[in-house]
Amino acid sequence: MIYILGLLIFLFSCGIPMGDTVKTEDEKLTVFYLEEVSKDKAIKFLKYWKDNGFIGDDPQIIQLDVLEDGLIAVKLIEKSTYHKEALSIHEKSLLQELERNLEKKVFEQEVTIIITDNTFRPIERN
Repeated sequence: MIYILGLLIFLFSCGIPMGDTVKTEDEKLTVFYLEEVSKDKAIKFLKYWKDNGFIGDDPQIIQLDVLEDGLIAVKLIEKSTYHKEALSIHEKSLLQELERNLEKKVFEQEVTIIITDNTFRPIERN
């Protein structure tokens, strides 16, 4: 809980837009959604994430945004210990499958998943 509070204070102080939030009752998942994403879509995403078993023991923070090209961006924070590791072909294929499922079952438009650090900045991998 202290980690999440510290992260939120850091993000707000950096001027990075976080958006409005929806949360699970147990607060294991917090979904920030920027103004281009409706609250209904954020709630639908939260329900999908929960119903499909993507919520673990550790609290998660996810941000939903719309990119300039109209894609819905699902920004997932990755633990810093994994930042240097390249994604395997299998992991990439699972992310693509998740994108397709989110397109069909949640957003009804094209989705891209972006792996980010704890400030929602994309992680660059070589």
